[in-house]
Amino acid sequence: MDGQGDAAAEQIERHRALARQHLRRLAAQRPHAPGPTTVRDARTAPAAPPALPRDKGLGDYIEFDLTRLRNSKGGFLVDEEEEDPAAALENLRKEREREKQRLRDQMEPGISLDPTTRPVCEVCQTPDIQYEPFLRVFNVRVCHGCERAHPERYSLLTKTEVKEDYLLTDAELADGELLPHLLKKNPHKSTYSNMMLFLRQQVEAFAFSEAKWGSAEGLDAEYARRQTEKSRKRVRKFQQGLERLRKRTIRDNIWQQRRDAEHTHEWVPSGALHVCQTCGQRVEVEEL
Repeated sequence: MDGQGDAAAEQIERHRALARQHLRRLAAQRPHAPGPTTVRDARTAPAAPPALPRDKGLGDYIEFDLTRLRNSKGGFLVDEEEEDPAAALENLRKEREREKQRLRDQMEPGISLDPTTRPVCEVCQTPDIQYEPFLRVFNVRVCHGCERAHPERYSLLTKTEVKEDYLLTDAELADGELLPHLLKKNPHKSTYSNMMLFLRQQVEAFAFSEAKWGSAEGLDAEYARRQTEKSRKRVRKFQQGLERLRKRTIRDNIWQQRRDAEHTHEWVPSGALHVCQTCGQRVEVEEL
């Protein structure tokens, strides 16, 4: 019995050895797949993620690969010039300097500890003055209390109010050296032009100067003259319209009188003739 068991075990080992040799031959004949690109143990390459299904509700469309698009300059033939790296760095430095200068201009200056050089309010002499916008834009030193207490001097006027009340022109209002102004976003709609706000004290100083109207009485006289001229033009326009209406009415009446004066014959057959009963005109009529 022991001899039969040993023979069976040897036969099993021979079969296993033959099977291993057969598997090695098959592996040698099969082409080798490229190995993993990393040091990780990746026996099988990871499967690619499935593509997203197309939404049929979008209709017909063309999908572009934006990473491969090229700037064609709108179809124009533009000479492509390679920018000098040194010039590019210089332009970048200048732009940063300009940005820093803009930030410095918008920053509120510090308070001076020397009372002789510290700016104070021109009304109450307090050092608590408003930098934005009175000192920065209008170069006027005024505190919060004096601004609210004297609206006849420190209130802000819109461009329309200045043109209507002080009769100033667009060219004068656009001159920043003559009349400084503050630009603000239009509160009615963001796409409208920015508002131009002027300081009443500066507007009145220019309007009442000898360069414009001379005084408040001169402004009132000019306003009255313009109102009189406007009324005269309105009356003249009304009279011209009335005269055109009168001419058209007379012309229509004459035309109607001519139409009414036209004679209409009333024919009465009389043998081979037709005779008008009103004017007696006779017309010979041939009967076929």
